[in-house]
Amino acid sequence: MPNIFVSPSKTEAKTKSSKQSFSLSPKSLSAFLFMPEDVRVETQEAGETIILLLRRHWITNLSWISVSFILLVTPLFIFPLLGFIGSLPQDYSQLVTFSILVWYLISLSYMIVNFLLWYFSVSVVTNERIIDIDFINILNKKFAETRISKVEDVTMKTGGFIRAIFDYGDVFVQTAAKEAMFQFNAVPHPERVVRTINELMDKIEEEGVP
Repeated sequence: MPNIFVSPSKTEAKTKSSKQSFSLSPKSLSAFLFMPEDVRVETQEAGETIILLLRRHWITNLSWISVSFILLVTPLFIFPLLGFIGSLPQDYSQLVTFSILVWYLISLSYMIVNFLLWYFSVSVVTNERIIDIDFINILNKKFAETRISKVEDVTMKTGGFIRAIFDYGDVFVQTAAKEAMFQFNAVPHPERVVRTINELMDKIEEEGVP
């Protein structure tokens, strides 16, 4: 998995020649980060400030978390007599034990892959750009960016009881750039996201930035 986030340090000038790194913390795991001070993106320019860092709302992870739970407890039902494996013939006992280990290894891999895809697929709004990073799988990602000055319209779409309760929805950013549409799927506080981008657009327009 390529590094996306870089934690700034006192030796930031050396980061170009050193390996990028990041640390997991309760804050960094948030789906909505406003003005994060301890996170950078790998293409961040000098003087560029991250305003929003967005991921899909955590509630969207419940599907694979539920599947993971089922995978973890399934062996307890398939092999209800796990405590008696030692009394089985040696060959059969070893086969059952090996099967269980392989099952949990696959289950753990499934959980890790889904978590990483959620964690690294982010939408970033800076004071200068909008950046969208979507991981298709562990090794392949789609990267798109545009300048705030090229944004033409920002809209949002919400609907449904669950989205209303947990306050998340889709944000659509129409641009005049090569990537005509940026879509932030199932992000928290969509109204705040739209308002923030509109404020940045107004500021860029007032400053006359091309």
